[in-house]
Amino acid sequence: MYLRCRTFRCFVVAVLAVILAGCASTSQWPVGLNSAARRQLRALPTVAAPWPGGPAGGSIIQTQHYRIYTTINNPLQQRLMARVLEADFARFIRLLPGAKPKLPMVGYVFRNRTQWARYTRQTTGLQAHIYLHIEAGGYEREGIFAAYRSNVPEVLSVIAHEAWHQFSFLALKDHLPAWLDEGLATQCEAMRWRHGYPSFTPWLNAPRWEMLRQAMERRQLLPLRDLAGTQAGSVVMHHAAYIRAYYAEVWSFMLFLEHSRYRPELLKLLTMAKKGQLNSLLARSGLTKADTQYLTLRWNRVAGELYLRQFFTCHPGLQRQYVIFIDRLVQSWPPARPKDGPVSAARGVLP
Repeated sequence: MYLRCRTFRCFVVAVLAVILAGCASTSQWPVGLNSAARRQLRALPTVAAPWPGGPAGGSIIQTQHYRIYTTINNPLQQRLMARVLEADFARFIRLLPGAKPKLPMVGYVFRNRTQWARYTRQTTGLQAHIYLHIEAGGYEREGIFAAYRSNVPEVLSVIAHEAWHQFSFLALKDHLPAWLDEGLATQCEAMRWRHGYPSFTPWLNAPRWEMLRQAMERRQLLPLRDLAGTQAGSVVMHHAAYIRAYYAEVWSFMLFLEHSRYRPELLKLLTMAKKGQLNSLLARSGLTKADTQYLTLRWNRVAGELYLRQFFTCHPGLQRQYVIFIDRLVQSWPPARPKDGPVSAARGVLP
């Protein structure tokens, strides 16, 4: 999901926006953020300062790792954004100890779509028309994310998702293929609040769960080899149900990898990306320098399939174990938190 790829990133953000537009929460506040916690947060010192030269009423939220330019002037919502992003960063460092993105990481969060669209036209030039297809959500471009608020829970999910892409861009020396980068980003979308602090609950992502259930009923899920070679940018050319199925599948596959015997291989892959050791695996793949530089569709297909094969499908039974996992996952809502370790005994299978 890197915009330096002219044929790759531009379409991905549109796909993400389509998904998130269909996932808008009907609740005004995130799960678990009760009135007592909101009162306590409102009583805390402000986290924002005036935005010099910015829009009228604009603020800069400065945290330990982020600098967020925003036109949302509600102090409570500013604190929520700050806490989500710092919780996000802590999650990323647990996943990749020692990662050192350039700080502070920068984002823009606007009060409405009009302001966001103006910023997008000013910063994306000839590519602006692609981003402006987004009806709700946001995007990350060259290590900076931009989002706008439709409601509070949704904007928090959007910035948490985009913050992973930002971290990936800034902290990893090698790029990740779409199934991996998008899958990891979806793990940040669902969160619950306790005592005014968020904790991420990827398995309780209700919109993704419902999309997965529907995709299974409609037999729309791809075999893992095909999923690994699919470029998220090409997904936008399909109908909405296909787009939803794709994102539900990368969400559930990443959930599976993080809670199975494959987690060590996942961590090894990410560590190699952090150190710049993944590209060596592509040496005999036939990719050109341009493929790698611009992350073309061909790069995503080759790298996506090769990394899946190298780290995961070298173990027999991956597809079957994943099917068992998602078959159990969609049985009832809310699903139980996945248990770490091997998957056994199937209840059913997908075609």
